[in-house]
Amino acid sequence: MAQRARPVVWACNPPREEGRDISGHQRRGEAGHQRPTTQAGRWGSAHYIGHEVKEYLTEWLSLVKPSIRQKTYDSYEGITRVHLIPRFGHIKLNRLTTEHVNKVWAEMLEAGHSPALIWHCHVRLNNALNYAQTRRYIIANPLQFVTKPKVEVKERLTLTVEEMDRVLALAKDIEKYRDYHSIILTAFHTGMRRNELLGLRWKDIDEDMAILYLSRSIYRAKGGVTETHPTKTKSGARSVDMPPDLAIHLREQRAVQEKNAKYFRYTVTEESPVFIRRTGEPLLPAAVTHVFKRIARKLGFDAMTFHSLRHTHATHMLQKDIQPKVVMERLGHKNISTTLDTYQHVTRSMQKDAVLKFQQSLDEARQEVATAKAF
Repeated sequence: MAQRARPVVWACNPPREEGRDISGHQRRGEAGHQRPTTQAGRWGSAHYIGHEVKEYLTEWLSLVKPSIRQKTYDSYEGITRVHLIPRFGHIKLNRLTTEHVNKVWAEMLEAGHSPALIWHCHVRLNNALNYAQTRRYIIANPLQFVTKPKVEVKERLTLTVEEMDRVLALAKDIEKYRDYHSIILTAFHTGMRRNELLGLRWKDIDEDMAILYLSRSIYRAKGGVTETHPTKTKSGARSVDMPPDLAIHLREQRAVQEKNAKYFRYTVTEESPVFIRRTGEPLLPAAVTHVFKRIARKLGFDAMTFHSLRHTHATHMLQKDIQPKVVMERLGHKNISTTLDTYQHVTRSMQKDAVLKFQQSLDEARQEVATAKAF
């Protein structure tokens, strides 16, 4: 004989449907609304309740990926995978505290990690938690009470004109470096970034007006795929005037490429990259970096990198009293403050020169007054 189901006996009031009283009637003033009596209701979503930080960060990366550049995503993913998840991943998202973060940043400093790396970790984690707060996965972002690590601006390493001439001569004279002479020369004369230079096509160069038109850069993605992207900001898309020597050089360089193209059986068109190997293959970002480093070391400039050419260009212009706003436009900086902060070691000396000129003008004015009175 089948047993009858035993009735459930509640030790307290039986469970009730959200928003209804014991009789099942809708409470007054709560039509269509559920009272947030549970933890999930209080936090806005049950999706991440009890989940660990590593699960949330993984999901956050997939959410932001479509809206950012591949290079930016790779940076986010690397910081998250290598630094954030190993240190915070085991903590429940709703249990992460200011004390956790302060402790980790202090431990990273003590372990020898640079303040710049910790600063990037802080910014990435803060972005992720701001999103979590917006979606009400957490009540508040614990990083709002954490002091962002301070990163000191280091003085930019630059080359003198004589040192730069030695670099260019070595790149031109040694055959295995010769394919890189043109891009090194252009970087020095324009201050353009490596990947901006590698994104240039012949159609971007007005040889008659001596102007480069920059609208794209390249990125070497994982798997060895070279991608072309528009510039990151509006200020990044810009026209850069060329010195006459550079305009002449690039005109000659195209003629050399067209001659080599006949021998190695490739075609040079308006869509062709400006900087290629003699055999027609485009220069790769890592190769440009490594070759310049080898040249610099041969000459005893061990600390110099290809990016030092950009700093060299800007520093020489500022030292020649070129207005910072002009330098900002050539470099593609979004704000004048970026230029001034980056080259503050130059602007400090410019202030000293300005004060001396001011004093000289006062002395000359007083001398003129004294001379007039004498007569």
